[in-house]
Amino acid sequence: MSKISLIVGNGLSMSFGSQSGINFKFNSQQPLNWNVICPSTGGLLMDNLPSLKKLWGKNFNKPHFDVFGFALDKFYCNLIGIDSCKTTLEARHFLTIAFSEYSLLQSSKLNSDWAWFQWFELHQSEIKGSLSFNYDLLLESVFDKIGIAYHSSQVNHIINGIPLVKPHGSVDFEMADGMIDMHIEYPLNNFIDLNNAPIKRLQHDSLLYPRKQAHCIIPNEANKYKNYQWVSKSSIKFNRILKESDYCIFIGISYLPSDQVEIDRIINTLSEDCEIIIANPYPPKKLLAKIRNKRYTIWSSLDGPIDESGNLYNLK
Repeated sequence: MSKISLIVGNGLSMSFGSQSGINFKFNSQQPLNWNVICPSTGGLLMDNLPSLKKLWGKNFNKPHFDVFGFALDKFYCNLIGIDSCKTTLEARHFLTIAFSEYSLLQSSKLNSDWAWFQWFELHQSEIKGSLSFNYDLLLESVFDKIGIAYHSSQVNHIINGIPLVKPHGSVDFEMADGMIDMHIEYPLNNFIDLNNAPIKRLQHDSLLYPRKQAHCIIPNEANKYKNYQWVSKSSIKFNRILKESDYCIFIGISYLPSDQVEIDRIINTLSEDCEIIIANPYPPKKLLAKIRNKRYTIWSSLDGPIDESGNLYNLK
C-alpha cells in the first residue's frame, strides 16, 4: 500500500469553487470584495474594521493579496494615517470571519461529483498526513464526509487521526479556554494577537463569532506561527510521514515568496525515492526549478486529478 502525503494550497479551493459555482460569489483570490456580515452589528464587517477599510479604500484597484501586504508595511501605513499592527490584526479578523462564511458554504455544496472528492475517497487508506496553507475548511469537510480522522494538535483533538498541519492558521482555531477571559466584539475593543497559546477547534455552529485571537497569517506575511506549540507538535508528526512517503502531492500551491522557505523545507525532508506530484494546471516555474533534480510528475488537467482518458490517477 502506498503512503501519500498532501500539501494543499488555494488551488484546491479554486477547483471546488469552479465545480460548485461558488466562485461567482466567493472568489478566494479577491476576499475583500465579499459582503461579509459583522457578527456584532449585522452590518458589513468591513465597516467595523476602520483601519483595514481605509487601506482598502486607498488601494481599491490593486490585487487583494498586495493590499494585505501593504498592511505589513509600517512606513506606508504611517503615510496614510493608520497603524500597521492594528491594520494587520483587523485583517486577521476579517479573513477569519470571511473564510468562515466561505467554509460553511463549501460544506453545504460538497458532493461526490467533484473529481478531487472522488480521488480522496479512492485513496483514503493511503493518505497518511496533510499540510494545508488554507484558512478554509474544505479539506476537513472532505475528510469528515469520507471518514478520515485528523487532528491539528488542538486540545480537543482526535488522538488516532492523521496529522493535519495548518501552519498559517485556520478559521476553526480559537485560543483554548482559560488562557484569556475577555469579550471580543467589532469594532475591536481589545487587541489580542500572536500569543503562543494552546488552541481548540470550533464546531461549525460557532464559526461566525468574534475570536479572542484570530489565527490567520495574512497574504504576503512571513509565518509568525511556525514555532508555535500547535504547529510544532503537528509538524513533528508530519515530518516523520514526509520521510516515509511514496508520493507527496502538492495541490494548487502557488509558491509565493513568503511561503518558499516552508515549502522548501518540506521538499528537503522527502526521501530520494519519494515521487513529487505537482497538481496544478499552471505550475510555478520556481517550484519546478526547486525540484528539478527530484522525481516528479505534473498533473495539469483543469478538471483535477484526471488523466487524458478521463480517469482518476490511481496511486494505490
